[in-house]
Amino acid sequence: MQYAAESKDAELAEKLLQWFLEEGKQECFAACLFTCYDLLHPDVVLELAWRHNIMDFAMPYFIQVMREYLTKVDGLFYKVTL
Repeated sequence: MQYAAESKDAELAEKLLQWFLEEGKQECFAACLFTCYDLLHPDVVLELAWRHNIMDFAMPYFIQVMREYLTKVDGLFYKVTL
């Protein structure tokens, strides 16, 4: 997991997520979401979590993604209105 994060390889990180799901390692899947946070595409994570019925494991990740996106949008909005 740490190797995938340090590699900066998004494809490797996504394959690792899939492997964790194939092996039934849901807690590792959740941990990988944060370890490889910057590499993962939210739509891929959403699909994997939904298909494997583990949205509860992915929800903290999505809360963080939503917060990050809202912060970016708010920043852009305030720059435009100033």
